[in-house]
Amino acid sequence: MLSEQLKQLQGSPTAKFFRLAKEREANGHNIIHLEIGQPDFQPLQSIVNATIEAINQGKTTYAISSGIPELRSKIASVYAEDFSVDINPNEEIIVTSGAKQSILASIYALLNRGEKILFPEPYWVSYPDMARLSGGQFLTIPMQDDFSLNQELVKETISNTDVKALLINSPNNPTGHIISSQELSFVKDLIEDTNLTIIADEIYNDYMYIPSSFKTILTELENWRDNIIVVNGFSKTYSMTGFRLGYSIANETLSQGILRFIQASTSCATTFCQWGAVTALEQRFEAQKVIEEVFPVRRQLLLDEISKIDGLSLDSVDGAFYGFVKYSHSDKPSELVAEEILNNANVATIPGTAFGNSADGYFRVAFSRSEEEIKEAFKRIRDYMG
Repeated sequence: MLSEQLKQLQGSPTAKFFRLAKEREANGHNIIHLEIGQPDFQPLQSIVNATIEAINQGKTTYAISSGIPELRSKIASVYAEDFSVDINPNEEIIVTSGAKQSILASIYALLNRGEKILFPEPYWVSYPDMARLSGGQFLTIPMQDDFSLNQELVKETISNTDVKALLINSPNNPTGHIISSQELSFVKDLIEDTNLTIIADEIYNDYMYIPSSFKTILTELENWRDNIIVVNGFSKTYSMTGFRLGYSIANETLSQGILRFIQASTSCATTFCQWGAVTALEQRFEAQKVIEEVFPVRRQLLLDEISKIDGLSLDSVDGAFYGFVKYSHSDKPSELVAEEILNNANVATIPGTAFGNSADGYFRVAFSRSEEEIKEAFKRIRDYMG
């Protein structure tokens, strides 16, 4: 009875390991959850208050499908004030039910059935199913050992297979890699040579731990705006994961395509949540301060704890809040290693192959947990590994 198109979808490996962890938890085991990419702090009280106030004021009806004008204007003003990028809020911004929907809508807007999009791997686990759902095809190429773009392979693949779009996630989930100016120069040349469209997933752009000259690709490739769709949202910076709010920035033609997808699927993002997002952007520096105070400490703690364990290594975490841990203590596939860590150490992680076949030999941990939990998690793993 299920359609062939949906049968192709693989489902979320993150959800699978979360389910396994919860099942073990239900059987009386104390599990430390390092598998879920969700900040452990609450939204600012001002965001909560603004959302409740919107409900009390009756702002509970349908919104304009592109998003309430106040939120689109605020997004545009943030990009103007913080990044010196001019965006037309009426034509170039579409508010969506999460950044995930922005990416899916962007792929639908770009790909005809059978057309190809390129995902450098490791990639976020949901990208392939998005391409499958759209009727498009996806190709993957492994990154370099330092998780930078394999530029020769990207160029060769695009030249030989008629790729229409390239998805860049920076800072990257799961590796934390931040795309460099040199890599962006290469991307600029690709656009010039092939008219390629770039989808830039920038959901973690407030989680950076190394000096960087840019937080958005728009400041580096301003002259190529017609070939760029930027995606961002409110889940990571503001811990508004359950609000389900994201947005896309693209030219008018692409934005109209994204808008049609929204109108055909969810009609609009939740109205009162959008009013909370207006306040979030007004209070963005306070939210960023929480990140700047807490996450660099957790990052360093993660690096220190892993350095104590023979058979595990983590060279760097430049951005986001994940460690992509390489293991050498076992020659088993990463899915089995993640299951063994869960069953023997009661620590939930995500296997590397969830992010692409070339990522076998790794597992991902999220350091969006307290320092005490991070310490205890790696004490358990160290005790298990001996």
